[in-house]
Amino acid sequence: MSFLKRLGYYLGGFSVGLIFLFFFFNGKRTQCNYSPSARVKKDIHQKNWVFEGNFYTITDTVQWFKNADIRFSESTIGVDSCNVYVMELDDDTFSIENCANTAYFKR
Repeated sequence: MSFLKRLGYYLGGFSVGLIFLFFFFNGKRTQCNYSPSARVKKDIHQKNWVFEGNFYTITDTVQWFKNADIRFSESTIGVDSCNVYVMELDDDTFSIENCANTAYFKR
């Protein structure tokens, strides 16, 4: 089989696959969280949030949380109780104690 025929079959199958994916995922909010920080943020986002009394005043909590970066080198992960993640946003650092059903935000 010549190269042009193989290329034609490849492009034909590739285009059919793209069309299938377009109709299959059309209108759905499909997300793939591959990075560790995205998976941790998704896990924390699904839990009840409890803020410490002297925590920052936050107007848009969800947008603020999406912009924060997790510092895994300073976090305490893999303990029997709750994991503690250190997050940074605009040179301010805070910690999140990620328990089974609740996430505690502390300064």
